[in-house]
Amino acid sequence: MVFNLRQLDNLDYDDAEPLLEDYIHGALEDFANSKTGTAHIERNPEGGNWIGTFIEMAYIYGGYTLPKMTKANVQEVMEYILPRKLTLLNPSDTDGAIDELVAFWTFLDEGYGLRSARAIAKYLSSIATKFPQWMFDPNRGGIAKSFLTQGMAAGFDMTTQAGVDAFREEYNRNLAVPPQPPQGPMLPVEPFEMTTAPPDMQRAFEQLGIELPKQGEMVNPIQLVSQFFGGLLQMDPDAAEELMASLDEDKDGPADAAALRERLQQLDWSEAIALSPANQAILQGQTITEMTPGTILQDLKIALEAIADQGIPLSGKLQHLPAKVAADINQQLSTPIVIAMQRPVQKSYPNVHGLYLLLRATGLATVFTEGKKAKLVVNSEIYQAWQQLNPTEQYLSLLEVWFLRSHPEMLGEERSGPLMMGDRCLQSWSRLTKKASTTFADYNAQDQYAYFLGLHNLALMELFGLIAVTHSPPAPGKGWRFKKIAAQPWGKALMTAIGNANQVVAYDWPGTIDPTLPLGDFQLFLKPYFPDWQGCLAVPTVEFRPGRHVFKVTLLNGPNEVWRRIAIAGEATLAHLSDLIRESVDFDDDHLDVFTYKTPTGLTIEAFHPFANADLLSDEVKIGDLPLPVGGTMEYLYDFGDRWQFAVMLEAVESEPESSQGFQKVKATKTKKAKRNSPKAPGKIIESHGEAPEQYPNADW
Repeated sequence: MVFNLRQLDNLDYDDAEPLLEDYIHGALEDFANSKTGTAHIERNPEGGNWIGTFIEMAYIYGGYTLPKMTKANVQEVMEYILPRKLTLLNPSDTDGAIDELVAFWTFLDEGYGLRSARAIAKYLSSIATKFPQWMFDPNRGGIAKSFLTQGMAAGFDMTTQAGVDAFREEYNRNLAVPPQPPQGPMLPVEPFEMTTAPPDMQRAFEQLGIELPKQGEMVNPIQLVSQFFGGLLQMDPDAAEELMASLDEDKDGPADAAALRERLQQLDWSEAIALSPANQAILQGQTITEMTPGTILQDLKIALEAIADQGIPLSGKLQHLPAKVAADINQQLSTPIVIAMQRPVQKSYPNVHGLYLLLRATGLATVFTEGKKAKLVVNSEIYQAWQQLNPTEQYLSLLEVWFLRSHPEMLGEERSGPLMMGDRCLQSWSRLTKKASTTFADYNAQDQYAYFLGLHNLALMELFGLIAVTHSPPAPGKGWRFKKIAAQPWGKALMTAIGNANQVVAYDWPGTIDPTLPLGDFQLFLKPYFPDWQGCLAVPTVEFRPGRHVFKVTLLNGPNEVWRRIAIAGEATLAHLSDLIRESVDFDDDHLDVFTYKTPTGLTIEAFHPFANADLLSDEVKIGDLPLPVGGTMEYLYDFGDRWQFAVMLEAVESEPESSQGFQKVKATKTKKAKRNSPKAPGKIIESHGEAPEQYPNADW
């Protein structure tokens, strides 16, 4: 059978996951039968399993398939996903990993001509000495890696229960030693009183055959954790990996994010982040004004003024500023970026691109859509709140939003992985500032920061005063050129504080878990140095809209023009709307579906059918809570196999809902599950245009 490299492309995860194992075997067989693969196997007859591991981890944790993978995606897999998700017990386990992956991507270049394959192979070759270090860096992993690597570094055999127990005893003996600056996710070292364990913890310990302490008993946290990992090491490796993956997926939801912040407020943060006296002095001595320590406040003001009056029409699918507008804003900024590109776009000006990101992430500006036209407008409510803040509050609110609530998707980067901008900045900082200053001989040298970090984040580092950049004239037809980057004392002190705090919370901030929470995560550890930081920028919220919502629903992949106008109450849910959409085209309710829409800040939200295994279900979202402006559109996909696609545009919201007698009742769902048997909210189909296609045109039953 011929291997289909693009088999997983454009499939829903639920459809692709059962195919993944066979897909990996097919890719390995295809590689082994190639000229490049044969030559590699002759050099390495014992082989390895790194190709399969790479494909699996890239898809499960990044959503990346081989044909669509970019160099930036591979950087994320190698520098973040593999070190965090894969725990090795012996440094020799990385032997041959890079050679194997380089050979595989060389084969993909030669055999399939994948656009990024050659660049990916070159990148993989460049990390041959770094990758083993990344895989055993506890700062790149979770609690499991931290515990295991600490034991291995201390000389204990962490592959056996005896070794784990011996390390645990040694660890307990050292508890009396004064705490050192945290090197990994921070655990409490003092015994505490057992409370009701979270359900995921109860399930995990039950699966390991370990009895949790009873409620009210005193618990030694280190002993409990070491007992857990000791049990984990005795499991079948696949079962252990599945158990750890399930725990990783059970992140605190919005209901727990506020409780997490309350717990973090009880910490002694000065002790927890353990800053040196020199760094403390730098933070305490920094005065924040509109022009110091960087020009971010002044430059953001310029960007806001550019759109304040009537807004700016946006161009293209990415909804970016037109090139002329981006160029005009760039020229007004404190340090304009000089480029020599013939057809620049917003991204060509990294400083403007970064400011656009902050405008979206803060909610100071929002995208208003009407049909196919989009416009960037100032959010008057958030802007008024912004004007009430002093410079310290403005600067530090922006900093928190940039690090914890900004995502590449807000810039239109669809396949951008799970990392927030702060994760990318922190992971790149040590390499960027390893020397007092870093010089860049040519564009190739500076391009190493164009992918994973992004030049817009580099520009924001300059705007926030974290680094000093020596600009240089661009080459003909080229973009931003910089010769040298030097970390500033302010940047070093601030990034150290943020990095240490990031470890304390084990990389999970309340505001990242639940973006509807007010700002304030960075206040936990920075406010002692900045007493003027009393208030934070308001967070965009969506008020519930009662009344009758009128949608125009257009079938996008039918044989002719087919659309319906549907009216439904604000109290109804997306599940009710899906019933009406299917009814309007006479489709049966025998497949799953999903609604896709954007938050005011540009993040994608997916609400799945109530029977799906997903974080957000359509019967949990009320129509009146949708962050959809009048004229705005969301997508509705029915049947993940046949993929019937609909555009759902909100045409109007009428303040007075029509009497329920005036609506057509939604027919009862054909299911025995109670979740869909609740009383139906009123709604009706008020206009139809075009004949709907048959749901199963080629059915033989």
